[in-house]
Amino acid sequence: MRRVLAGVVLSLLVASLAGCVAAPGGAGPRVEISEEPSGVWEPVHVRLVSLPPGGRVTVRATARSGAAAGERWSSQAVYGVPSSGVVDLDHDVPVEAPFRGADGMGLFWSLQSDSGREATSPHLWGGTTLTVDLEAVVDGRRVALRRLHRVGLSSVAPSRAVFDDGITGDYFEPASASAAPRPAVLVFDGTEPDVQTGVLSAATLSAMGYPALAFSTYGSAGQLGPVRTLPAERVVAALNWLRSQPGVDARRVFVFGASRGAQLALWTAVAHPELVYGAIAPAGTTGLVCPSPVPGPAITVGGSWVPCLSGTHEVTAAAVLDLGRIPGPVVLGCAGQDEQLDNGCRWLDAAADVRPARGGDAYVRAPRATHSFSLPPYTPLDLPPAPQAQPTEDARVALWSAIGRALDVRGP
Repeated sequence: MRRVLAGVVLSLLVASLAGCVAAPGGAGPRVEISEEPSGVWEPVHVRLVSLPPGGRVTVRATARSGAAAGERWSSQAVYGVPSSGVVDLDHDVPVEAPFRGADGMGLFWSLQSDSGREATSPHLWGGTTLTVDLEAVVDGRRVALRRLHRVGLSSVAPSRAVFDDGITGDYFEPASASAAPRPAVLVFDGTEPDVQTGVLSAATLSAMGYPALAFSTYGSAGQLGPVRTLPAERVVAALNWLRSQPGVDARRVFVFGASRGAQLALWTAVAHPELVYGAIAPAGTTGLVCPSPVPGPAITVGGSWVPCLSGTHEVTAAAVLDLGRIPGPVVLGCAGQDEQLDNGCRWLDAAADVRPARGGDAYVRAPRATHSFSLPPYTPLDLPPAPQAQPTEDARVALWSAIGRALDVRGP
């Protein structure tokens, strides 16, 4: 999932880095990080070195951003210091922490607001560049301090509005150049009217190096009111638009939908294997379900209803879409503690019966995670409270790692 940050971003950060707390030199205690700056969508590796052996060190993280001036987000963990004097957050298990086990990004996703505010802003936790101070404290005394920057998606995943061929959306084109055509992703955005749900995912995919169109499933905000029916012709137009963009490998276009968008993505891939190579569809049904509470078509073709199920409880192989028609990888995921779809893992298991995993496929089962596990990892965005926070974050890491692998699979 890691990609080199665009040179323009690095140059923009030079001035701000000049005023940062530098990593201490010499043989004294210090905080080492693998990359500075790093992208908010990727992990950063942290080690504390030259610590006094045999004692304990408290590692504190404090985050600030321009979008939340005056408000702090903080977390901390306590580690025992081995004889080597080195604590590696990727591999060492903390003595006390808001997470269990070794977790190099635990201090980042477990950040809590000092004011008690929940982390619900995709702009703050995805788009904005965050400043994070890492502090090492031994016996009540600070022994090391390092400032790092988590580069926001708005810096590396520029977008432009699309109003073309009856489609509406935001196109995210990777800032980094690529000599070879790249896989691209159509992300179903706004799977509830007036709600943008795919922009964060599309921007993250672009930062990973893949062009992505956040497709406004039901048109422009405010235009269609409560209508929850998707004309298939709009999807085909969006796919053809995306396939025609410079640098896009038209043979490897994926569809992505989470929650209710999952079934729309799967149906599109099944109905149009000539246009769609693979599908990413976590946290939703693997069969096409009619919208509720007023029964109506989920999708129409030429104005006619596509047959759909009357509810989510009928989980059989016959209810699952014919996923075997999808030529490339399929990435599915379910959460055992999903508060919106309590039988999501039954839908995933039924899909696995219809389509046993092929090369590049991934079926991510997260028994203790919640519905928000489909969001990108490494931030506290929309994480549930403990004890579901950690399994939900773990599921995010597993899911997005699987997405990266699937997008790199080369077909015929």
